[in-house]
Amino acid sequence: MDYHAYLPYLVGAVVIILILIFVPFVRRVIGALIRLAIFIIAVAVVIAGVAMLMNNETIFEKPGPEMRTTRFLTMNSAHTTDSGDGSATCDMTEAKAAEAQKPEKHKHAEKAAAAPAAAPSAGAPSAEATPDNDYDELMRRSFPGIPRAKLYDLSKDVVNSLGGWKIVKENPGAGTIDCIYTSRILGMEDDVRITVEPSGVIDVCSRSGTARPDSTSWLRWFPGDLGANIGHIKQFYETLEPKMDEIYKEQQEKENAKKPH
Repeated sequence: MDYHAYLPYLVGAVVIILILIFVPFVRRVIGALIRLAIFIIAVAVVIAGVAMLMNNETIFEKPGPEMRTTRFLTMNSAHTTDSGDGSATCDMTEAKAAEAQKPEKHKHAEKAAAAPAAAPSAGAPSAEATPDNDYDELMRRSFPGIPRAKLYDLSKDVVNSLGGWKIVKENPGAGTIDCIYTSRILGMEDDVRITVEPSGVIDVCSRSGTARPDSTSWLRWFPGDLGANIGHIKQFYETLEPKMDEIYKEQQEKENAKKPH
Protein backbone atom coordinates (compact mmCIF):
# COMPACT_ATOMS: atom_id res chain seq x y z
CA MET A 1 0.00 0.00 0.00
CA ASP A 2 1.28 3.46 -0.95
CA TYR A 3 1.05 5.44 2.30
CA HIS A 4 2.50 8.54 0.65
CA ALA A 5 -0.79 9.01 -1.24
CA TYR A 6 -2.59 9.51 2.08
CA LEU A 7 -0.01 11.92 3.50
CA PRO A 8 -1.70 15.14 2.23
CA TYR A 9 -5.01 14.07 3.79
CA LEU A 10 -3.31 13.29 7.08
CA VAL A 11 -1.53 16.64 7.12
CA GLY A 12 -4.77 18.44 6.32
CA ALA A 13 -6.59 16.66 9.16
CA VAL A 14 -3.85 17.57 11.60
CA VAL A 15 -3.95 21.24 10.52
CA ILE A 16 -7.73 21.37 10.96
CA ILE A 17 -7.49 19.84 14.43
CA LEU A 18 -4.78 22.34 15.43
CA ILE A 19 -6.88 25.24 14.15
CA LEU A 20 -9.88 24.03 16.15
CA ILE A 21 -7.72 23.74 19.26
CA PHE A 22 -5.77 27.00 19.06
CA VAL A 23 -8.16 29.34 17.20
CA PRO A 24 -11.23 29.90 19.43
CA PHE A 25 -13.05 32.03 16.83
CA VAL A 26 -13.03 29.22 14.24
CA ARG A 27 -14.12 26.77 16.91
CA ARG A 28 -17.05 28.98 17.87
CA VAL A 29 -18.11 29.46 14.25
CA ILE A 30 -18.03 25.73 13.51
CA GLY A 31 -19.87 24.98 16.75
CA ALA A 32 -22.56 27.52 15.86
CA LEU A 33 -22.95 26.02 12.38
CA ILE A 34 -23.32 22.53 13.85
CA ARG A 35 -25.96 23.71 16.32
CA LEU A 36 -27.80 25.54 13.52
CA ALA A 37 -27.79 22.42 11.37
CA ILE A 38 -29.15 20.32 14.25
CA PHE A 39 -31.86 22.93 14.89
CA ILE A 40 -32.91 23.01 11.21
CA ILE A 41 -33.08 19.21 11.04
CA ALA A 42 -35.14 19.08 14.25
CA VAL A 43 -37.58 21.71 12.96
CA ALA A 44 -37.90 19.86 9.64
CA VAL A 45 -38.65 16.60 11.44
CA VAL A 46 -41.30 18.27 13.62
CA ILE A 47 -42.94 19.97 10.63
CA ALA A 48 -42.98 16.72 8.66
CA GLY A 49 -44.46 14.84 11.62
CA VAL A 50 -47.20 17.41 12.19
CA ALA A 51 -47.99 17.50 8.46
CA MET A 52 -48.37 13.72 8.31
CA LEU A 53 -50.64 13.72 11.37
CA MET A 54 -52.81 16.42 9.79
CA ASN A 55 -52.97 14.31 6.64
CA ASN A 56 -54.10 11.34 8.78
CA GLU A 57 -51.02 9.42 7.65
CA THR A 58 -48.13 7.75 9.43
CA ILE A 59 -44.92 6.07 8.35
CA PHE A 60 -45.59 3.08 10.60
CA GLU A 61 -48.34 1.47 8.55
CA LYS A 62 -47.89 -1.05 5.74
CA PRO A 63 -45.62 -1.24 3.72
CA GLY A 64 -43.35 0.10 6.46
CA PRO A 65 -41.42 3.20 7.60
CA GLU A 66 -38.68 3.03 4.96
CA MET A 67 -41.00 2.85 1.94
CA ARG A 68 -43.47 5.36 3.33
CA THR A 69 -40.79 7.87 4.30
CA THR A 70 -39.21 7.60 0.86
CA ARG A 71 -42.57 8.07 -0.82
CA PHE A 72 -43.66 11.00 1.35
CA LEU A 73 -40.39 12.80 0.59
CA THR A 74 -40.09 12.03 -3.13
CA MET A 75 -43.62 11.80 -4.63
CA ASN A 76 -46.19 14.58 -4.91
CA SER A 77 -49.11 12.61 -6.30
CA ALA A 78 -51.00 9.38 -5.61
CA HIS A 79 -53.29 7.19 -7.69
CA THR A 80 -55.33 4.15 -6.74
CA THR A 81 -54.68 0.87 -8.56
CA ASP A 82 -55.95 -2.70 -8.36
CA SER A 83 -52.93 -3.72 -6.30
CA GLY A 84 -52.28 -0.49 -4.41
CA ASP A 85 -48.57 -0.75 -5.09
CA GLY A 86 -48.18 3.03 -5.08
CA SER A 87 -46.31 3.23 -8.38
CA ALA A 88 -49.02 5.06 -10.35
CA THR A 89 -48.94 8.86 -10.58
CA CYS A 90 -51.93 11.15 -10.93
CA ASP A 91 -52.71 12.25 -14.50
CA MET A 92 -55.13 15.20 -14.47
CA THR A 93 -55.15 15.81 -18.24
CA GLU A 94 -58.30 15.89 -20.32
CA ALA A 95 -57.02 12.89 -22.26
CA LYS A 96 -57.20 10.86 -19.09
CA ALA A 97 -60.80 11.95 -18.53
CA ALA A 98 -61.68 10.93 -22.07
CA GLU A 99 -60.09 7.56 -21.49
CA ALA A 100 -62.63 6.86 -18.76
CA GLN A 101 -65.43 7.01 -21.34
CA LYS A 102 -63.95 4.17 -23.42
CA PRO A 103 -64.89 0.51 -22.86
CA GLU A 104 -63.24 -1.15 -19.91
CA LYS A 105 -59.76 -2.46 -20.67
CA HIS A 106 -59.55 -4.61 -17.59
CA LYS A 107 -61.85 -7.08 -15.90
CA HIS A 108 -63.67 -4.89 -13.43
CA ALA A 109 -66.97 -5.42 -15.21
CA GLU A 110 -66.50 -9.18 -15.19
CA LYS A 111 -65.77 -9.13 -11.48
CA ALA A 112 -68.84 -7.02 -10.81
CA ALA A 113 -71.04 -9.37 -12.84
CA ALA A 114 -69.64 -12.39 -11.06
CA ALA A 115 -70.11 -10.87 -7.60
CA PRO A 116 -72.88 -12.42 -5.48
CA ALA A 117 -76.10 -10.45 -5.47
CA ALA A 118 -76.71 -10.88 -1.75
CA ALA A 119 -75.05 -8.37 0.57
CA PRO A 120 -71.86 -7.42 -1.32
CA SER A 121 -69.10 -6.03 0.84
CA ALA A 122 -69.02 -2.26 0.52
CA GLY A 123 -65.66 -0.88 -0.41
CA ALA A 124 -64.10 -4.22 -1.16
CA PRO A 125 -60.71 -3.72 -2.85
CA SER A 126 -60.83 -4.74 -6.48
CA ALA A 127 -57.68 -6.86 -6.15
CA GLU A 128 -57.74 -10.29 -4.56
CA ALA A 129 -54.36 -10.12 -2.81
CA THR A 130 -52.38 -7.41 -1.09
CA PRO A 131 -48.61 -8.02 -1.02
CA ASP A 132 -46.53 -6.56 1.77
CA ASN A 133 -45.27 -3.69 -0.42
CA ASP A 134 -48.77 -2.37 -1.15
CA TYR A 135 -50.54 0.63 0.37
CA ASP A 136 -54.02 -0.25 1.61
CA GLU A 137 -55.19 3.35 1.06
CA LEU A 138 -54.29 3.15 -2.64
CA MET A 139 -56.36 0.06 -3.48
CA ARG A 140 -59.34 0.88 -5.69
CA ARG A 141 -62.67 0.32 -3.99
CA SER A 142 -65.37 -1.61 -5.83
CA PHE A 143 -69.10 -1.31 -5.16
CA PRO A 144 -70.80 -3.90 -7.40
CA GLY A 145 -74.55 -3.88 -7.83
CA ILE A 146 -74.93 -0.11 -7.41
CA PRO A 147 -75.89 1.92 -10.51
CA ARG A 148 -73.11 4.17 -11.79
CA ALA A 149 -75.32 7.26 -11.58
CA LYS A 150 -76.03 6.60 -7.91
CA LEU A 151 -72.35 6.06 -7.15
CA TYR A 152 -71.57 9.30 -8.95
CA ASP A 153 -74.12 11.26 -6.91
CA LEU A 154 -72.94 9.68 -3.66
CA SER A 155 -69.35 10.59 -4.51
CA LYS A 156 -70.40 14.21 -5.00
CA ASP A 157 -72.27 14.15 -1.69
CA VAL A 158 -69.14 12.89 0.05
CA VAL A 159 -66.98 15.64 -1.45
CA ASN A 160 -69.51 18.30 -0.44
CA SER A 161 -69.50 16.97 3.13
CA LEU A 162 -65.71 17.15 3.54
CA GLY A 163 -64.09 20.25 4.95
CA GLY A 164 -61.65 21.93 2.59
CA TRP A 165 -62.95 20.07 -0.49
CA LYS A 166 -64.64 21.84 -3.43
CA ILE A 167 -65.95 20.47 -6.71
CA VAL A 168 -64.64 22.53 -9.62
CA LYS A 169 -65.72 20.42 -12.58
CA GLU A 170 -68.16 17.59 -13.26
CA ASN A 171 -68.33 15.21 -16.23
CA PRO A 172 -71.11 12.65 -15.65
CA GLY A 173 -70.51 11.08 -19.06
CA ALA A 174 -66.93 10.22 -18.14
CA GLY A 175 -67.89 9.63 -14.53
CA THR A 176 -65.29 12.15 -13.34
CA ILE A 177 -65.44 14.71 -10.55
CA ASP A 178 -62.58 17.20 -10.34
CA CYS A 179 -62.01 18.73 -6.93
CA ILE A 180 -59.63 21.07 -5.16
CA TYR A 181 -58.59 20.46 -1.58
CA THR A 182 -57.39 23.53 0.33
CA SER A 183 -55.32 22.95 3.48
CA ARG A 184 -56.59 24.57 6.67
CA ILE A 185 -53.42 26.32 7.84
CA LEU A 186 -51.30 27.28 4.83
CA GLY A 187 -54.10 27.40 2.26
CA MET A 188 -52.20 25.08 -0.08
CA GLU A 189 -54.26 23.58 -2.91
CA ASP A 190 -54.21 19.97 -4.14
CA ASP A 191 -56.08 18.56 -7.13
CA VAL A 192 -58.24 15.45 -6.73
CA ARG A 193 -60.01 13.53 -9.49
CA ILE A 194 -62.65 10.92 -8.71
CA THR A 195 -63.67 8.55 -11.50
CA VAL A 196 -66.74 6.33 -11.21
CA GLU A 197 -66.44 3.42 -13.63
CA PRO A 198 -69.40 1.46 -15.09
CA SER A 199 -68.25 -1.64 -13.22
CA GLY A 200 -68.82 0.00 -9.83
CA VAL A 201 -65.13 0.73 -9.23
CA ILE A 202 -64.36 4.19 -7.88
CA ASP A 203 -60.87 5.36 -8.82
CA VAL A 204 -59.24 8.33 -7.09
CA CYS A 205 -56.09 10.25 -7.88
CA SER A 206 -54.63 13.24 -6.07
CA ARG A 207 -51.87 15.65 -7.06
CA SER A 208 -50.20 18.44 -5.12
CA GLY A 209 -50.90 21.91 -6.45
CA THR A 210 -47.15 22.46 -6.65
CA ALA A 211 -47.04 19.70 -9.29
CA ARG A 212 -49.24 21.66 -11.69
CA PRO A 213 -47.39 22.56 -14.90
CA ASP A 214 -48.05 26.26 -14.32
CA SER A 215 -47.14 26.29 -10.61
CA THR A 216 -44.93 29.18 -9.52
CA SER A 217 -44.71 28.20 -5.85
CA TRP A 218 -41.20 27.84 -4.46
CA LEU A 219 -42.38 24.52 -2.98
CA ARG A 220 -42.47 23.08 -6.52
CA TRP A 221 -38.79 22.30 -6.00
CA PHE A 222 -39.69 19.95 -3.13
CA PRO A 223 -40.58 16.58 -4.70
CA GLY A 224 -42.61 15.17 -1.81
CA ASP A 225 -46.06 15.75 -0.31
CA LEU A 226 -45.58 14.44 3.28
CA GLY A 227 -48.44 12.01 2.72
CA ALA A 228 -51.03 14.63 1.76
CA ASN A 229 -52.26 12.97 -1.43
CA ILE A 230 -52.61 9.50 0.05
CA GLY A 231 -54.38 11.20 2.96
CA HIS A 232 -56.95 12.79 0.62
CA ILE A 233 -57.71 9.43 -0.99
CA LYS A 234 -57.99 7.78 2.41
CA GLN A 235 -60.35 10.49 3.68
CA PHE A 236 -62.63 10.16 0.67
CA TYR A 237 -62.91 6.37 0.89
CA GLU A 238 -63.38 6.37 4.67
CA THR A 239 -66.28 8.82 4.31
CA LEU A 240 -67.84 7.01 1.36
CA GLU A 241 -67.78 3.45 2.69
CA PRO A 242 -70.25 3.91 5.59
CA LYS A 243 -72.75 5.37 3.13
CA MET A 244 -72.30 2.34 0.88
CA ASP A 245 -72.76 0.01 3.85
CA GLU A 246 -76.13 1.63 4.48
CA ILE A 247 -77.16 1.17 0.85
CA TYR A 248 -76.17 -2.50 0.85
CA LYS A 249 -78.02 -2.96 4.13
CA GLU A 250 -81.17 -1.43 2.65
CA GLN A 251 -80.87 -3.64 -0.42
CA GLN A 252 -80.50 -6.73 1.75
CA GLU A 253 -83.53 -5.76 3.82
CA LYS A 254 -85.61 -5.36 0.64
CA GLU A 255 -84.44 -8.76 -0.61
CA ASN A 256 -85.32 -10.36 2.72
CA ALA A 257 -88.77 -8.74 2.66
CA LYS A 258 -89.49 -10.31 -0.73
CA LYS A 259 -88.70 -13.81 0.49
CA PRO A 260 -91.68 -15.91 1.60
CA HIS A 261 -91.94 -16.42 5.34
